[in-house]
Amino acid sequence: DVNDVVLLGKALSDPTRVRILYALLQSDLCVCEMVDALEMGQSTLSSHLQTIRQAGVVETSRRHKMVSYALTAEARPLIETIISSNRSALEADRRIARDQVRVQERIQLRKNDVCVLGPGQLDRSEDTKK
Repeated sequence: DVNDVVLLGKALSDPTRVRILYALLQSDLCVCEMVDALEMGQSTLSSHLQTIRQAGVVETSRRHKMVSYALTAEARPLIETIISSNRSALEADRRIARDQVRVQERIQLRKNDVCVLGPGQLDRSEDTKK
């Protein structure tokens, strides 16, 4: 119905929410991983995730103690099309480019494909590399 279209528009109407959706195209992510990869506070992230959830674009699942977010099967093709149609503009954005690198780095910290660390681990792991 028309409300679904409005909620989808709202989910896409903020640069932070676009960054979140772009990151979720790479992989399902828990809040800890998104906090680290997108370099934002948990409360800010949660607020944006709530808007995206209301649009029916993401779903949650619990893995051990962590809540993981994923694009819904129904929304993924639409989000992929929107991102693909705007890929050059999005990839030109330095934040999104940095997000993509940090998402991959954060995923590498998983154990048995599950986040077992809290937020702030990515920067700590980078400190130990120096």
